[in-house]
Amino acid sequence: MNIESIPSSAVLAAERIRSHIRETPLEHSPYFSTLTGANVWLKLENLQTTGSFKLRGACNKLLSLSPDEVSAGCVAASSGNHGAATAYTMSKLGIKGVVFVPEWASSAKVDAIRRAGAKVQHFGTDGLDTEEHARQ
Repeated sequence: MNIESIPSSAVLAAERIRSHIRETPLEHSPYFSTLTGANVWLKLENLQTTGSFKLRGACNKLLSLSPDEVSAGCVAASSGNHGAATAYTMSKLGIKGVVFVPEWASSAKVDAIRRAGAKVQHFGTDGLDTEEHARQ
């Protein structure tokens, strides 16, 4: 893949978040390469600050907000990694907000969101209920 084949919006997003995320390694996987007959590389996003690739999207979105949107605060809905990434980014950027989680969200994920500084509100028995409530 070369830079010309990447959509400009993706290039801009990568530039926008570069100083806010950890550069994670690519590791060649001989096992999956042999299994698939392709040259397989693994992007180790589990080594990202919040433990998943979700930080990239959350960071890009929050860095794209206008000053008025930042003042209004952030609302997110998640059962885990997206919520933790959003909470972490809100904390780093000084944005106030709340993360809605379904009633069944794991305590480990909810604790991670709280540790990052976000308010957590439980709502709904499935992710769609939670998201719809957060959009209101």
